[in-house]
Amino acid sequence: MDKKYTLGIPEIDAQHEEINKFVASLREVIAAKHRHYLIHPTLKRLNHLLIHHFACEESLMEMVSYPELPQHRIVHKGVLKVFEDYFCNPPVADEFDNFGKSVSDKVLGHLMAHDARLAHSIRKYLAENPLISA
Repeated sequence: MDKKYTLGIPEIDAQHEEINKFVASLREVIAAKHRHYLIHPTLKRLNHLLIHHFACEESLMEMVSYPELPQHRIVHKGVLKVFEDYFCNPPVADEFDNFGKSVSDKVLGHLMAHDARLAHSIRKYLAENPLISA
């Protein structure tokens, strides 16, 4: 993952890296028709990773009084809704490619756009509170 999108917080950056790897795995199992049986467990794991990641991220946002927290929470709920919809009504095999692209775009789009703005706020907060970053 591009380093300009890291937050400089090892736990969050490691989560981003793991999420990125699972999105890549999802793309691979969708592309390999003979491996479609792995789609559901891959999505389950990715969903769990995102739930944990979003909770960590929101706690961090509260700590730094991130002004976009309410909007960011809505985006988190929107990303998780994609998974909820899948588990309630899985697509047919012919729709896996579109579904996989949708998941990939939402998850990676979130990491690249929203979390990049968050990174700026966190760096500013840490610069203004040097005792915390030590």
